[in-house]
This record gives sequence, C-alpha cells and structure tokens, in this order.
Amino acid sequence: MIDLKTSLKLLSVDNIKMHESFQATRLEITMSAISNEKILINPIVTTRINEHDYMIIDGVHRFLSLKELGFRTVACQIVEEDDVELTMWSHLVKAGAWLKDFTDKNVIRTKKELGNQRYAFKITDSKQEVFYFYLIDDQKLMSFVDAMHSIIAKYSSKYFVRVSELSKSEIIGDDVLVEFYNISMKEINNIVSRKDQLPTGVTHFSVNNRLLNLKIPLEYMEPAASGRNWLDFIMHIQQKLRYYPESVYICE
Repeated sequence: MIDLKTSLKLLSVDNIKMHESFQATRLEITMSAISNEKILINPIVTTRINEHDYMIIDGVHRFLSLKELGFRTVACQIVEEDDVELTMWSHLVKAGAWLKDFTDKNVIRTKKELGNQRYAFKITDSKQEVFYFYLIDDQKLMSFVDAMHSIIAKYSSKYFVRVSELSKSEIIGDDVLVEFYNISMKEINNIVSRKDQLPTGVTHFSVNNRLLNLKIPLEYMEPAASGRNWLDFIMHIQQKLRYYPESVYICE
C-alpha cells in the first residue's frame, strides 16, 4: 500500500517546474472550476529533479490555476522516475492551409527516412502517404523542440485529438496524423534546466501507483492551514485507499 505521508506533500510553487507550456482556454476553464468548487480534484503529479525542485508530469493547468488563485503551496503526489513511463502523444488534426503553407527554414520535408537520422516529426495522411520533417544540419535538442513548437503553432488553434496509439487505417478523409520523435526523460530534464518548455500536449506519462479521484479541499493549501490539519487529512484519506491491480477504464 502506498504511504501518503511520503508521497503526498504540500510543495512550494517556487520549487515546482514545468516542462511544457499551457493552453489559455483550458487554463481559464480549469481555474474557474477549481475556484467555484473549492476543491482540487487529484493532486499535481511530480517527480524530483534535484535536491530542491520537482517537475510536473501531469497537472500543468491545475498547478497554474492554483498559482493564479494566489496559493503559495499546492498538493502534489511525488512519484519515483522508475515508476514513470514516457511516450509521446500524436495529434490527429484536419489538413488544410496550415499544412500546405507550412515552411520552416530549419526543416526539410522528404518522403523517405534519412538513414538513422532522427526526424523532428512526421505526418501521415489518409492515403497512407508519409512525409518526414528533418532538421537541416542541426541535431541539438532545442532545435528539435523549436521545430515541434513551429508545427503545432500552425494547427493548435484548430480542433485536434491527442492519441497514443492509432492504426494508420483509422486516418480518414482530410485527417492527418502528426507524430513526434520520442524524447527521453533525461532530455526533458535538460530542457527544464534551461528554463525552456515543450509544446503542450506532446508528452504522455504513464504512472504506476497514481492517486485518482482524490478530492482535496482548497482550505488545506491556504496559509492559515496548519501542518497538523494536512496530516489529519492524509491519515483520513489513507484509510480510504483502494488498490486495483487490474486494468481499469475511467470516464472523465
């Protein structure tokens, strides 16, 4: 059984780092919900990156909402890096002028893979035609990040769906699938240390022993709340935990 006293903490916002950017509309909706309900549904999921700092692996919009609402400490679940599996989301989006007119002086497009060179992203259409986009003579990490920002900025204002697995046969009509190269946790830590960020909605973290459906009243994160109140809350929740070893589906 997970020990909430060591894994569920109130962390200072100054010690919490973001590896990805945010969506303004989603932030507004999230902040409104938290403010109205006076509850944080599920803690911010973080992992330690050095002696003092933690990185968010899930909950950027919840974290920023609490920060905007004036909270100086937020409830976080701290997970070990060994309990985290990192993959990349792909984006299913409608083709259009954004794709036809896409240009980036640092990126070339080809229909063939270039040996063992790592592409920045690739795009597959419903005719199963694949286009690879490679960096021009530059394999630096931040150049890959810049290329990801560049392409996502072209369609992020339009409707797109994040998918983790998708058969190419499921791409229909004028849909295209945008896939990104697999970034490592070490590379993400490097990005954070540089105070840079990935675009929102590209990293997908699978977390073992994650706490779900944990409703935390905002009063426990307010300055007037004592450490004792927080400990009492943890002890109360500890008695209600249920562990499900089998796969489950959650309707959100």
